Amino acid sequence: MAEDRDPLQKVRQKLHASGIDETIQQFEQGAHTAADAAKAVGCEVAQIAKSIVFDTNAGPLIVVASGVNRVNKRLVGDSIGLKLHSVGPDYLRERLSLEPGGISPLAVDPEVRTIIDRTLLRFDRIWLSAGTPSHLLNINVAALGNLCHAQIIAICDEQS
Repeated sequence: MAEDRDPLQKVRQKLHASGIDETIQQFEQGAHTAADAAKAVGCEVAQIAKSIVFDTNAGPLIVVASGVNRVNKRLVGDSIGLKLHSVGPDYLRERLSLEPGGISPLAVDPEVRTIIDRTLLRFDRIWLSAGTPSHLLNINVAALGNLCHAQIIAICDEQS
């Protein structure tokens, strides 16, 4: 993958350009589940954010939610007035240059719409993918929202 399309580099560049000190950790085995990631970094599973991509008639949409909560696709669609379609690995690679498990709202072009679930605001900092399945970023939730121009709304069936 060319450096200008390297998701990890995009995340680092965006953080650096915004004056945010990066806290990115690499895990050789990767973190395949929220529980694996929480154990690796020493936090609650609820502080591990998952990023899910949907396709809409307005283009890709990234939804960021706690690893313990279920994203309510109907609620997301109703909240933003768009019909959501689930996507597969080929869509991630071809449209966003991302791999499954490495989805980060900071690794995509700014015009990709991002929504952050409101329940994450109960944490000062969360962990989420830094653009690869083996890199995790620790970031303030408000800073993440500002960096990716995200809407913060309730879009999950809360489990935690």
